[in-house]
Amino acid sequence: RSAAKRLARYRWVQIEWLPSYAPELNPVEAMWNHTKYSDLANFIPDDAAHLGRSIRSSITNQQHDAYLKHSFFRYTHLIA
Repeated sequence: RSAAKRLARYRWVQIEWLPSYAPELNPVEAMWNHTKYSDLANFIPDDAAHLGRSIRSSITNQQHDAYLKHSFFRYTHLIA
């Protein structure tokens, strides 16, 4: 909460407190769903290291796709 208090000093920041468990309001859930069911659908890794590299690659690619990131927030219905 201390970080939220520091951010709240800025007029352009609006803090919204969410319930402690609300996956439908968490854009990270949509990101993981995209990784699991789109990027890694039907993926069979050679080993745990291969799986880890593939997950990191998926997340890195998502970081560079502004439209996709915005869609994760639209999924929550918290923004227009």
